[in-house]
Amino acid sequence: MLLNKTQKILISIIIFRLISWFIVRTYFIADEYWQTFEIAHSLAFGYGYKTWEWKSNIAIRSYLYPFIISLIYRFLALFHLDTASILINSATLFQTLLAIIGDLVYLKFLQGHKLIFLILLCRFSCWYTMYSSPRLIINNLEEILFICSLAVAKNYRSSSNILFHLFVSLSFIIRPTSAIPFVIIYPYLLYKTSNRLKFLFQAFICFILLNIFNILLDSYMYNQWTFVPLNFLYINFFHPNSISSHYGINNILWYLTNGLPMIFFYRLPFIFFGSISNKRLTIIILFTILIYTLNKHKEFRFLTQILPILFILEAHGIDWCLKKFKLNKFRWIIFISFIGHLFIGFYFSLIDRQGQISVMYYLRKNLINNNNNKEIFSIDFLMPCHSTPYYNFIHRNDIQLNFLTCEPNLDNITNDYIDEADQFFLKPIESLKNRLNNYNSSHLIMFDLLYNQVKDVLEEEQWFFVKDILFNSHIQHTSRHGKMIYILERR
Repeated sequence: MLLNKTQKILISIIIFRLISWFIVRTYFIADEYWQTFEIAHSLAFGYGYKTWEWKSNIAIRSYLYPFIISLIYRFLALFHLDTASILINSATLFQTLLAIIGDLVYLKFLQGHKLIFLILLCRFSCWYTMYSSPRLIINNLEEILFICSLAVAKNYRSSSNILFHLFVSLSFIIRPTSAIPFVIIYPYLLYKTSNRLKFLFQAFICFILLNIFNILLDSYMYNQWTFVPLNFLYINFFHPNSISSHYGINNILWYLTNGLPMIFFYRLPFIFFGSISNKRLTIIILFTILIYTLNKHKEFRFLTQILPILFILEAHGIDWCLKKFKLNKFRWIIFISFIGHLFIGFYFSLIDRQGQISVMYYLRKNLINNNNNKEIFSIDFLMPCHSTPYYNFIHRNDIQLNFLTCEPNLDNITNDYIDEADQFFLKPIESLKNRLNNYNSSHLIMFDLLYNQVKDVLEEEQWFFVKDILFNSHIQHTSRHGKMIYILERR
């Protein structure tokens, strides 16, 4: 039996997502591991590292998503399937399934659109779609909920808008800044709906009920009454020490000069062309970026939520160019641009920064699992903070792990505050000697940049020898992240 066009698209989407889930084996950002994996592991097995965001007096993260992942872990543990590899892959497979659901809803949302195929092509040929979707980053969940809310919003004249309000409220719970585009969408839907009072009442009820549920969950987890969205907004936008800027300050035009270009590369002009004829969507995009711009700290992943709209604009821009330049050569340029993005996606998913993940597999396979002499391992990661995953990728509570912390200045004690990682890299040789005296480490993990600075000390004192060297990246991403990773073992 021959498949129709819709069935072929669905199968293609599922195959694409599963391939993405299978090949993504590189490091992206710390939040993927330290804000989801590690917290879920701690909830399920009672050990794991909780960063400063999860302290009860800070409490800027909701436990909702990590709690769901921890249920998967506990289920696997019931059947003694809780090996590190299964835990990792089951969590990313769960996120992949959520991404597939989001894709199916996006397909439904686009039904009837004259450029539906081109929009899907823009989405699934984008390198970032392949690279990011299977990762346990809260921004991916934001995007899925945003897609669901858009799909439901198409029927704003229906008798009930409860689903729309539920998706918006849930999105707000997991990340308060996800409410930004709805500042534009909500008034528009309110204006269009026939029963405005009912619309507002349903919005109020959904928001209150879901937030009460989340307050109860987070309050239980934090052992005190907690409203995470309020804490999140205070710490990131109103704290006197500008906490978010501790992790980097970017200029006011960063999203236009760096953020969008990083995601779309040479396809960015198509978005500008497409925005000319799509004023409503463009207003949502510009308003969202404007609000994000107010925060000193910026990351291109923050734009993940509005990507579904950006792909629509990109498709319209390509369509405009195809009509404007009626040349076969231009069609080939478009085709090559899609293929080029896929190659970029494969590179970043398989190769770039692979060592920051493979070092954990190495430790688990070559050191910990082959420990026939029952040695006590204490592994010290002398890298920029959160450069690798942590206990979730080891899944052993008899192994002592240490790393250089980078907590911001939360207590307002001093204006010249320097976190532990910065202190270490300011005087690496002196800091290393002090650290070796304080920690009885069996192994050290560091980038080649640090190793070249301290190798003379290690050789003179004959403390450690190089056990192995792992490839990390062809590109040196920062002044402290190297291209190779050194694994050193105590003599």
